[in-house]
Amino acid sequence: MNHDINADKYRAAYDEAALELRKIHTEFEQLCLRKERIAKVVEVLKPKVGFDGHVPTGNISLTTKRSGMTIVTRLAVLEKNLGVQE
Repeated sequence: MNHDINADKYRAAYDEAALELRKIHTEFEQLCLRKERIAKVVEVLKPKVGFDGHVPTGNISLTTKRSGMTIVTRLAVLEKNLGVQE
């Protein structure tokens, strides 16, 4: 009987871990889709903002906690050359 109780505990822990893994996988897939959409927006905006490969002048980091996960978003701040000569 003790074996059955332990087996039930292990099964419950396994089921809970499997459920959490499915949630993580679903969120990961959503983040991948968002990343692809953002990459497409960046490609469209590059010519409009005059991006010419400047080295980043600073970084912005945003940390978000969600569903037991920590998501860190990092953005590079680029110096824009407006073509103004001094």
